[in-house]
Amino acid sequence: MPKMNKDYPNRQGDGKEKSNPGKKAMNILVSVNDTYVMPLAVLLQSLFETQSQPVVLWFMWSELNEENRMFFRDFAAAHGAELHWIRIGEETFRGLPTKKYISRETYFRLLAAEFLPESVDRVLWLDADMVIRGDIGSFYGTDLMGYAVAACPHGPVMRPVMAENCRQAGIAEPEQYFNAGVMLCNLERWRQMDMPGRITEILRTPRRMKFPGQDLTNLLFNGEVLTEDWRKYNCMTHSILPEDLPELEKTAKIVHFAGFAKPWTFTDLPFSDAWKSWYDRSPFAGRPLKRTSYFRMKAVFRRSWEKQTEKQKEKEKSRT
Repeated sequence: MPKMNKDYPNRQGDGKEKSNPGKKAMNILVSVNDTYVMPLAVLLQSLFETQSQPVVLWFMWSELNEENRMFFRDFAAAHGAELHWIRIGEETFRGLPTKKYISRETYFRLLAAEFLPESVDRVLWLDADMVIRGDIGSFYGTDLMGYAVAACPHGPVMRPVMAENCRQAGIAEPEQYFNAGVMLCNLERWRQMDMPGRITEILRTPRRMKFPGQDLTNLLFNGEVLTEDWRKYNCMTHSILPEDLPELEKTAKIVHFAGFAKPWTFTDLPFSDAWKSWYDRSPFAGRPLKRTSYFRMKAVFRRSWEKQTEKQKEKEKSRT
């Protein structure tokens, strides 16, 4: 873990040293394990420095060692943010499908209404692979009009993929399919919905879910989603066309490095430089990153694939 420097003193306490009674707090829900500490720290750095409202962090965890918990406690305290720990049992959601970049922790958000106090009527869930580029107070204050969730659909690039995925997963309305990385959650509505019971009922039916955590979330909230603009509040880098990037650089307040390509691995993704600038302001600043070119890697793999394909064709010809 990085040591707290002069800007991040090694404080003791629970992360509640400061408050701002003049403004209503923004409740933020996150979850992480020991492998994603650095990306979450970068996200929080960008959040702390861009918001005009006080931040209250609700931190769901199951597999996070004491050193990392102390790190986040001190980091939050240094920025005047409250931090509340919510420990999730080790067997909770055990056995549900995961991927290399999708961990068990992605399911924890679905239990927010069960663990957060009833005094919290809304909370903003953020995936760890993001940066915040502006004040999101207006989004946080959205009139939810009774909907359970405010969230963003995918951009045009990914919509055909998601439509096919909806068909396979049994999601009836693909035009309402949303990315679950940013969710403004109406906890009053969630508490009326019996979330554990709904989850159990959905999981009784065998389904082919390509994006398991997100598919389950969409099945839970089908018909309960207030759609927001992905270009502002969940700008997914895998949905960006090169010609759209200049405009998105003006509008995007939440950038989401969705999918396997992450800015701590690749230098030339859209908004990689923005992520790196926040990394350099975080407690991890100065630690070298092993980054390479995403597009060069793709080109190398493509050439290799083409060579293998050509060799296979030559073998097939020699047999005839």
